[in-house]
Amino acid sequence: MAQMKLDANLFIDGQWVEGKAGSQPNIDPGTGEPVGVVTLADNGQIQAALNAARRSFPAWSELTGQSRGAVLKKASSLLIDRMHELADGLLLESGKTRADAIGELRRTIETLAWNGEEASRICGRVHQGVVAGSTRLSVPTALGVVVAITPWNFPALLIGRKLGAALAAGCTVVLKASEFTPYTARAIVQTLVDAGVPDGVINLIFGNPGAVSSQLMASSLVKAVSFTGSTSVGKQLAALAAPNLIRPIFELGGHAPVIAWKDVDVENVVQVTAPAKFGSAGQSCVAPTRYIAHHSVHDALVDALVTKAKTYKLGHGSEDSTTLGPVAHGGRVASFLRLIEDAVAKGAVINIGGKKLDRPGFYVEPTVLSSVSRDAEILAEEPFGPVATVQSAEDIDEAIELANGAEYSLAAYVFTDSIHVRDALVHRLNASNIGVNQTAPSLPDVALGGLGNSGYGYEGGTEGVLAYMHLRLISQTHG
Repeated sequence: MAQMKLDANLFIDGQWVEGKAGSQPNIDPGTGEPVGVVTLADNGQIQAALNAARRSFPAWSELTGQSRGAVLKKASSLLIDRMHELADGLLLESGKTRADAIGELRRTIETLAWNGEEASRICGRVHQGVVAGSTRLSVPTALGVVVAITPWNFPALLIGRKLGAALAAGCTVVLKASEFTPYTARAIVQTLVDAGVPDGVINLIFGNPGAVSSQLMASSLVKAVSFTGSTSVGKQLAALAAPNLIRPIFELGGHAPVIAWKDVDVENVVQVTAPAKFGSAGQSCVAPTRYIAHHSVHDALVDALVTKAKTYKLGHGSEDSTTLGPVAHGGRVASFLRLIEDAVAKGAVINIGGKKLDRPGFYVEPTVLSSVSRDAEILAEEPFGPVATVQSAEDIDEAIELANGAEYSLAAYVFTDSIHVRDALVHRLNASNIGVNQTAPSLPDVALGGLGNSGYGYEGGTEGVLAYMHLRLISQTHG
């Protein structure tokens, strides 16, 4: 695996081509050393990708859903055969552990397969007419060219989620993937091509995110944009999409609270939430971040989190003993340390961790903070790292106030055996994805979308495919 060359070029109109706007290294977060090179698109190549997607749209959209679905299901099957090779590349360029890389690829395989099945299930509805002898038809129709913009934290899954739904709907795609994980994007695209996606239906570009997004959103060819990333960037994209009325499908930031009530087994709370908290080094928008404990179990929860944090073995994903990898890049380290420093300056206690490891790569210790002041930046800003804060609540009202204190409205978790407490919390939590006595992963068969600053639109389920379609109303009278 050490000899893997994780290079990536552009894919435009069925051809792999070198980007004309320069290149940048593909860095292994576990060592800080380059493992490949990604080339970047210039303005002409971005336009060529848009043109290719537009040219290929009529033929792709006119295929039957069964035909499009067969391609997606074949791609899913090919990924099974290629999973371990792709996992090697994914862990090298993302910093994931092998278990996390394999787990992500399995979810990608499931996502493509499910959308392959759903492609043949999408159907319209027949409504009664308003006059005798008439009917009204609601007919789903593919929108056209879609721009998909994906981040580095789940590069395989999020590409699979966006491409799977858009292709199932009959749309063609210009994929702007992250320059931090270009090999994974290249591998997923090549798998879809090998499965039979025609030339021009998928186009892959890399480049300066701001400049590329501005050009893509300025194009009248684009009918929808799907983006997963930060709230601040999502707002910028929404402003760019508005002049052309490009349909936005955004999953944005999260800062998930975990409410642990007085009747819980705190050891169970930690065991259930730890994989989501520390998996992929905490770099997930649905990761539990803010633990809110009833005052009677607060200290026990802190102790349980500390005990769990001590069990993680930091290291490179290629090492079998590693259970927690590095964060993605130096910027994430700087942000992590800044938030810890601010919290401590405002009275927080570091129960464990809080430091960068003195070794090559971008490693930060799993961290637990208690006695965190309400004005600490870490309670308002998504930490996106292996850190958990613990706050104490006297009653349900205070727990809700703390949980809803961040600007995000994506995931939240509730642990209690009381039906009354459960119903009160679930009803009042400002979140769109709530797990009760469990975590709540987003799976391909059910729609999920953010609220407020966490986005809008849906991914997953029938609604996730319909997001790339327009429901045409056809009213007709039988002559």
